[in-house]
Amino acid sequence: MVSKAVIFMGMLVGLALGAPQYNYDIPQSPSTLYETPAESVQEPVQLYETPQETIQEPVQLYEAPSNTILIAEPQNIVPNIVSPPSAPMEGMPYDFTWGVEDTESGNTFSHVENSDGQRTEGEYRVLLPDGRLQIVRFFDNGEGFNAEVIYEK
Repeated sequence: MVSKAVIFMGMLVGLALGAPQYNYDIPQSPSTLYETPAESVQEPVQLYETPQETIQEPVQLYEAPSNTILIAEPQNIVPNIVSPPSAPMEGMPYDFTWGVEDTESGNTFSHVENSDGQRTEGEYRVLLPDGRLQIVRFFDNGEGFNAEVIYEK
């Protein structure tokens, strides 16, 4: 067995070697990385001239409007190339209605439409996010789509 004295001496040597070593030099403060610029001996150079105060008279670029009133005429008028059929088309007449009223979300919308092949008419309703009800009533009698939009609170 190893004697207590040998163990004690080993521990003492380990403690001495493990103790912090304070025999190092303190690092110096960093010197400046940049040289101090030399004093400028050159006078400032004036690159721009001082603007002169000049007032220019306004130039009239446009003519005053005339009193002639122009009325814009529709330019997208298309002649009736094909007249509406006298006999009902396939799938005519039709009539449908559908709607949704979701009380949980408050969402409400519906659509009603009917047609006899010559005239189509109907209405749809949509509850808008601001609480208004948008109602669109429409018809088409063969001369183009016509709609009336109404908002109810």
